[in-house]
Amino acid sequence: MPDAKVCMVVKNQLWNDARVKKEALALSEAGYRVTVVAKPEAGHAPREDWSGVTVLRPPKDSPAREALRERVVGASAEDDESLRARLIRTLRRNRLRRALTDVKRSVPWELRLLAAALSVRADVYHAHDLDTLLVGALAAGALGARLVYDAHELWLESSRYLKSTPLLHRLRYRLTERLLLPRADAVIAVTPSRGRAMRRMYPEAIRRMTIVENSTPRMETLPAPRDLRGRLGIPQGAFVALYQGVICPERGLEQLLEAARRLRESSACVAIVGHDAWQGTLRRMAREMGVEDVVKFHPPVPSEELAALTVAADAGLILFRNTCLNHYYSLPNKLYEYMMAGIPIVASGFPEMGRIIGDVGCGLLVDPESPEEVARAIGGLAAMDPAERGAMGRRGRTAALQRHNWEAQRDRLLNLYASLTEGP
Repeated sequence: MPDAKVCMVVKNQLWNDARVKKEALALSEAGYRVTVVAKPEAGHAPREDWSGVTVLRPPKDSPAREALRERVVGASAEDDESLRARLIRTLRRNRLRRALTDVKRSVPWELRLLAAALSVRADVYHAHDLDTLLVGALAAGALGARLVYDAHELWLESSRYLKSTPLLHRLRYRLTERLLLPRADAVIAVTPSRGRAMRRMYPEAIRRMTIVENSTPRMETLPAPRDLRGRLGIPQGAFVALYQGVICPERGLEQLLEAARRLRESSACVAIVGHDAWQGTLRRMAREMGVEDVVKFHPPVPSEELAALTVAADAGLILFRNTCLNHYYSLPNKLYEYMMAGIPIVASGFPEMGRIIGDVGCGLLVDPESPEEVARAIGGLAAMDPAERGAMGRRGRTAALQRHNWEAQRDRLLNLYASLTEGP
């Protein structure tokens, strides 16, 4: 039933969520009528058509609350050292206040998400990650629709859950997954290891498990490189190691700054491209450590524009720390994007990334806790014979074109949907 209606629910902004966009487009191109309910984005209408996919963006806050929040954020800027600003920052960081505020904000927003999802009257509700499972399950239950739980993360084994989530929300998420996962007609996991971990956690609850990896679409012709060096003030002959992704703790970025101190003796520089969820902390650390000449920061770009920056680099970095099972079993978008771009990779030596990089021979595995080892790997690639380094990148690109690409994963998604929508 390719004419079936599909409603995807995600709490992220759609512009930089490559996985949601790939899945939505794949289903739309196969004939499904797809709507994505997502977080509001500046410059985008509450309802719009995007490449044949309907996007709904219910407001996260009322206009009055949003205006108040903007005033509070503006009055507590990190570079404002006045007593008033410091007091407001202290209050904003108070855990109890944040927990209560999160509840006051999340419940009304989830009701808006639910209302938008119900308005679609879909045949399948596709909940992207645990924070939308409740909305997806309520909508599917109310309309007698199918429910797909797409677990981008091992949420209950992630740092955000174990370290950053207030106790009340931790209890809520644990109960949500335990009680609602058995209602899902299908569960999607991102890596084989994460899929096995979920089966261990819920041995009797998962009806069907499908692995859909975060690989990138096949690119037979790479885009022309953007002037990454010119934009960041890096000498044209310098070796550039690129980190792309969210700037936040536990991605090995602190260790990367320590490694940068040791890179001055080589021709290597580090470029960091992505959304700063750390509110300037890494930039301040780079300034205090005196590595601003080696580490350069580039603002985030839409996922469609990222490849042009990636191909301008000489190597790609993935330095997740082993702080939770979710990181240990990670297989992120950027791995496949680096491979498709034909650049060698320096990555944490964890099971899933190690399996692919080891099999393909497209990079070096390191201990992300060791700045010395990270610096040695980056410096080693910079000093490597260009022909040898190029061969390493080409092995990754060949593997990405032949088997580690979105087209292979798309078929898994479409087969799953066919089984859900082609009758009882």
